[in-house]
Amino acid sequence: MLAMCMTVRLFLRFLNSWKGSNLDYLIADSGYKTPSIAKFLLDQNITPVFPYTRPRGKKGKLRPKDFIYDDYYDCYLCPENQVLAYSTTNRDGYREYKSDPKICAICPLLSSCTESKKKQKVVTRHIWREYLEICEEIRHQKGSKELYQKRKETVERLFGTAKEYHNLRYTREVGKSKMKAKVGLTLACLNIKKLVKMMAGKPFYFSLKTILIKIPAYFENSSAEDIKRQTLKRCLSSI
Repeated sequence: MLAMCMTVRLFLRFLNSWKGSNLDYLIADSGYKTPSIAKFLLDQNITPVFPYTRPRGKKGKLRPKDFIYDDYYDCYLCPENQVLAYSTTNRDGYREYKSDPKICAICPLLSSCTESKKKQKVVTRHIWREYLEICEEIRHQKGSKELYQKRKETVERLFGTAKEYHNLRYTREVGKSKMKAKVGLTLACLNIKKLVKMMAGKPFYFSLKTILIKIPAYFENSSAEDIKRQTLKRCLSSI
């Protein structure tokens, strides 16, 4: 839980630095599929594209999706049509819904529902859960699958190349400064590879962490010689 909170904080800090950049979409893996991140992106009018996540729960036990939420009465209904009433909201922002132990004690599904000694089922729901539901609707929209496929072709490939061919599977240097220098040189090498593809006129997508941004349009429909001249001109003008 602590590692997840740190990841969310770092991710939100990174996104704050991109405010005003006119981002339309953000494609991220399931590790960033949290209510906090979903709310932040939707409030900024950025469309989040998250992958499918498998239902959680132990094998042979009832899963969270087996409990139906009633928005009007703010309660949950179990498979036996019994009510789990709202109890409290914990410090992590999750609302807790609890069943009646007297009813659960004689329930035929008790063994597959909960292992609580109190014979009470507790279901939690985040206060920003509706933002995740919006993300699920976006995931089923036309074109979302193709957008997420681009992430596999760019970001995941970049990580795999760095680990497999650039010795970044383990931290082999002692000290943060040495590792920072090594990672910087490695990323510079990967950028040179990308530059070669750009100069060759091959289609290419630039990736920054989880955000995908297409290479500027002036490289499209250009010959290799034109791209070389433009690249050289831009490099000389930056000296």
